[in-house]
This record gives sequence, structure tokens and C-alpha cells, in this order.
Amino acid sequence: MEFETIYVSNLTNEEQQHKLEQRLFTIDGVQKVCINQRSGQIDIEFETPASLNNLEKEVYDLGFEIIN
Repeated sequence: MEFETIYVSNLTNEEQQHKLEQRLFTIDGVQKVCINQRSGQIDIEFETPASLNNLEKEVYDLGFEIIN
């Protein structure tokens, strides 16, 4: 099991948060998603076949800017 944190800069409301959670849970291997809207922090617990690259791509494809 892996645990990663992704930070985004433009998470502004609960609707976006809910949409993001739903999308991440559709990825095989994702076990847990915890999003802090205020800080833009997304904590994800996952296992193979999910990977950090897959997860970041999904976040980016939804229109969120990832902060390194």
C-alpha cells in the first residue's frame, strides 16, 4: 500500500472536491481519498495498478493545477 499527497492550487468549492473524489475512486487500486479544500491537499492511499502518475494525470485532466 502506498500513500501520496498531491497539492493543487485551484480547488475552490465543495462541488469540485466531490467531483475530484469521485473521479479518483474510479481508478483501480485507490483505497482512500482525503481532500482538504482549504489547503488544496489531496491525500491518497492506493496500491497497484494505480500509480502516482495516473493519479496526477486524473487530477490534471479535471482542470486542477498541481503544485510541486
